[in-house]
Amino acid sequence: MPLSYHDLLGQKEFWAFLFVLGWLLLNWPMLTLSYGYAVMGIPLILIYITAVWLAIILLLYLFDRGIYE
Repeated sequence: MPLSYHDLLGQKEFWAFLFVLGWLLLNWPMLTLSYGYAVMGIPLILIYITAVWLAIILLLYLFDRGIYE
């Protein structure tokens, strides 16, 4: 029997996976990949951190709402 969307969100392992994924994306080696580059005068590291941060917040919000509906 395949897992449904609600079953997946209720598993603690899935939330642990999201935590580890966020930790890996904001880890020092990943941050150094964008060091020294700029897009339209904005350092790429700031764009990367902002994009990852917003993606994590959005995913957590959507997944949290999905559990209680």
